[in-house]
Amino acid sequence: MTALEARIARGAPLGRMSEADDVAKAALYLASDDASNVTATEIVVDGGTTGAPFGAPIHTSLSRQ
Repeated sequence: MTALEARIARGAPLGRMSEADDVAKAALYLASDDASNVTATEIVVDGGTTGAPFGAPIHTSLSRQ
């Protein structure tokens, strides 16, 4: 993991960056029968980063630089 990736991961509520497998699992869920009643919604696979109050710490600190 690069220094930038480690810094971003520290700012995510889950403490890690999303992997391609995380996104693939969300896509597979939406394509499955289990999601047959899921409509008009957005599924964000980012470890909670965009849902952090006042923005994720990493994003707010980068904007000040």
